[in-house]
Amino acid sequence: MAFATLQQRLAACLSALQTQIAQHPDGRCRTPRFDRQLFVTSGTRLADYLREIERNLHLLGSSGNDQERAWLAEKVLNQIAALQREARTQQLRPRHEQPAAGPRQQKLDEYREYERRLQAMIDQREQRLALAESLAVQRQLKQDLEVLEGRLARCRQAINAVDWALSLRGEAR
Repeated sequence: MAFATLQQRLAACLSALQTQIAQHPDGRCRTPRFDRQLFVTSGTRLADYLREIERNLHLLGSSGNDQERAWLAEKVLNQIAALQREARTQQLRPRHEQPAAGPRQQKLDEYREYERRLQAMIDQREQRLALAESLAVQRQLKQDLEVLEGRLARCRQAINAVDWALSLRGEAR
């Protein structure tokens, strides 16, 4: 009976995973997403891997050998965990599958990402400067801040230039 409850719990996790995956665009990627030991599917969409988990869960219910069931239950659990992590990180992955924006729009997006990262670096240095105790560390952090602020200013100039070019051509922003 323990396998029946385990199978029910895995089925509930799989149902939650299906809901989570349905909320994300399921575009193709260039290479398989997982190691062949975890998934035999060589698909490139999350739905491909979801189908394999469903098949394995079905096999778990029809298996008679306890060792095989334990191995398969562990595999299904690992597959669900891996697919949950993948689904949670979808918004972080670049979208090569989406229709390509114009080259200027792509450049603008790239510059905005640089701007965001530079601002995060500046914020980090400012926090460290506020906590710095020695004069040498303070000087180094101030120097780092000057360099980063110069980069941020150049990045913003580039953003403005591309944004201006986009507005002249009437391309979507």
